[in-house]
Amino acid sequence: MFTKRKSCFTDFGYMVDCSRGAVPKVETLKKLINVLAEFGYNYLMLYTEDIYEIDGEPYFGYMRGRYSKEEIKEIDSYCISKGIELRACIQTLAHLGRIKRHSCYSSLFEIDDILLVKDDRVYELIDKMFAAVSKMFTSKNVHIGMDEAWALGRGAFLDKHGNVSKKNIMSYHLKRVANLAKKYGFECDIWADMLYTAYYEAQDKDNFKIDIPDNITPISWRYYRKSEEASNEEFELYLKISNGRFGFAGGAQKWSGIVPNNKYSFTALDEQIKSCRKYKIKRFLLTAWSDGAADASLFSTIPTLFYASLKAHGMDLNDRTRAYFKNTIGIKFKNFLFIDLLNRIHPDTQDGEANNLSFIFLFNDPLQGLFDEAVPNDCFSLYNNAAKDLYKNVNNENYGYIFKPLLSLAYTLKYKADLGVKIYSHYQNKDFKGLKNDLKQLAIARNNITRFKNDYEIQWHIENKSFGYEKHNIRFGGLIERLNYVEGQLQKYINGSIDRIDELEEKHLPISEKWWNHNRPQDSSFHSYCQIVSSGMLKEI
Repeated sequence: MFTKRKSCFTDFGYMVDCSRGAVPKVETLKKLINVLAEFGYNYLMLYTEDIYEIDGEPYFGYMRGRYSKEEIKEIDSYCISKGIELRACIQTLAHLGRIKRHSCYSSLFEIDDILLVKDDRVYELIDKMFAAVSKMFTSKNVHIGMDEAWALGRGAFLDKHGNVSKKNIMSYHLKRVANLAKKYGFECDIWADMLYTAYYEAQDKDNFKIDIPDNITPISWRYYRKSEEASNEEFELYLKISNGRFGFAGGAQKWSGIVPNNKYSFTALDEQIKSCRKYKIKRFLLTAWSDGAADASLFSTIPTLFYASLKAHGMDLNDRTRAYFKNTIGIKFKNFLFIDLLNRIHPDTQDGEANNLSFIFLFNDPLQGLFDEAVPNDCFSLYNNAAKDLYKNVNNENYGYIFKPLLSLAYTLKYKADLGVKIYSHYQNKDFKGLKNDLKQLAIARNNITRFKNDYEIQWHIENKSFGYEKHNIRFGGLIERLNYVEGQLQKYINGSIDRIDELEEKHLPISEKWWNHNRPQDSSFHSYCQIVSSGMLKEI
C-alpha cells in the first residue's frame, strides 16, 4: 500500500531507544524491521549512548547489554535486505552519565553528564566512537546527539576557561566534532535544542548567527502538541537558526510507564506533520524513547508507527487502511489500541490526552498515598471492563505476549488502585471492619502483582537482553515487600499491638506536583518512580 503513494518526506525514519535499560535482541529488531518495511519507512535508527562496542574501551557499555560488532553487522545486513537503512544515534556531548561512574571516564566530564569541551581526551574518545560506528554500520549517516546539555560551561569548563557563552562553546565543539566526522566520511544530524538555547540566551537575537558545519543537520524535536500559531512560530524560528536546513522529530509516546499513549501521539503527529508539510520539511524521524526502566514493550506503539506513515503518505484511517493493518499485524487496528486502555479508564477521559495513571496507581504507596487524589471511583468495574477488552488479544500468535502482562496489570489495579484511599478512610473513621476488608483486598492485589510480574518477565525476555531487568526485579520486589509491611502494620493495629500508624495519622494532602492538573487528573502524567513510591524520593534506579 505504501509503495503506491509518495511520502512527503524523502527521509522518513524510526528511532529505537536502546540505552535506558532495555536492549532489544537482534531477532526483535528483525521483527521490527519487517514492520518498518511494510509501513513505508526508509531507515531505522538505534539510539545507543554507550550500547555499542569500542575497541580498547572495556568499560564502555560494561554490563549494559552493548551490541557487539557482529550483532550490529547482522542487523545492518538484515536492514539492507528489506530496503531499510540502519543508522547509528550516539552521544558526543551530554547523556553519557552512565560511563561517568568508571574512573577511566570520570575526568572527561565537566558537570552532570556533560563532556568537558576543549579537553583533547574527549575528542580522542569521540574519534574512537566514530571509528567503531564506521566499522559496524554501512550507512554514512549518523546522529551525534548534543542535546539537553543545560549546564554546559558551568562546571569544570568554567574553572578552566572562565565564563563563555553556550553559543561559543557549542560553536567550538560542533566544529571540532564535525571535523572528526569528516575524517570517516559521515554526514551528521544533531538534536537542535542547544542551538535554540544559545539563541534564547543571546543578547542580540536579531543578529544571532551560529556557524553550522556543512556536514551537520539540526533535528528539532517536540513530542507534544501546540496551538497552530505556536507551531508556526516554532518552525519559523527553526528556519532562522538553522539557516533553513533542519529536520523534525516527533514521538511515539512509550516513555511514561508500562502502558503507551498511542492516541495522544496521533493528535500530536497530526499537528506536526501538517507543519512539516507547510514548511516543506523533508526529513522526519519518529522517536520511541523509553523511560528510566524501559517499561513499555518495543511493539506497544505499532499503531502510532502506522498512523505516522499514513499521514506522511497522505492517507487517513479508513476501512482500506485498517484492513491493511489487520493483514500486516494480525490484529485489528481498533483492538491493538486496547493497549492504551489502562491509562484511559478514568471517567471522561479524552482520547487525545496523555496520562500514565496505570503506572502511578501500581506504585502509589498504600500508606503515604501521594497520588490518591487521582484515583477514580469504582476502580473495580473500570479495570474489569478494560480487562475484558485486553483479553481479546492475549492469544494472538505474534503480539499476545505484550497484552498478557497488561491483562494481569488490569487485574492488579482492580484491587491495588484504590487500596490506599480505602485504608486511609477506614483508619480515619476507626472502621475496623473496613480495615479487615482492606487486608483481604491487599492480599488479592499482592497475588495479582506476582502474576503480573511473571507475565512481564516473559515479555521482557522475549524482546530484550537480560541487562536492565534488574531494575524491574527491584521495583516489583520492593512493591511486594511494601505490601507485606502494610499488611503487618494493619494487622497489628487491628489486634491492638500498636495504637497508631504514623503515615495514616498525618493528614493526606492534594497532589503537590507542579504540572498536575487537579481538575482533570486523567490528563496528567508523573514519570518518576522514585517520587511516586516515597515522599523521601529514592534516587532513580
